[in-house]
Amino acid sequence: MNSYRAAVLVAASVLMVLSASTASACSCGRASSKDKFAEADLIVKGRMKLVTFGVEIPDLRSEGQAPRLTRGDFEVDKVLKGTFKGKTLSVYTGAGMGDCGRLGEFLTAAFYYHSDKFAVYEFGLSKTEFAGQTLYFTSICDYAKGPKDGQE
Repeated sequence: MNSYRAAVLVAASVLMVLSASTASACSCGRASSKDKFAEADLIVKGRMKLVTFGVEIPDLRSEGQAPRLTRGDFEVDKVLKGTFKGKTLSVYTGAGMGDCGRLGEFLTAAFYYHSDKFAVYEFGLSKTEFAGQTLYFTSICDYAKGPKDGQE
């Protein structure tokens, strides 16, 4: 029971950060790309296949506290840090309007899905366990590398 409460607290904390109001500004502090890489639980490189805006995390919806998030279905070409066995990974982020979300990067990556030059991204992800599920989140405060950052 205590592990369930701990998981709920972690998930609630992450979701509160992602659901900040549009009036508040996102502030990440100053961390180097190397520090952000070190802080990530999982770093994947690949392509964004599909972006769905306005999703809710089912177990929180019933309690009336679920923020609407963006989910990206990310095709994993390579795991750069951590362990992930699958080929597709659901990644959650906010809308990017004060909640530190990466909606812009998700949409750009999905738009250029078939492009070898503009589609490949690296995302640093935070992992949390909630109601028996492993969920991965990213924000503009986390590690990321895209085509404009010199990645080919």
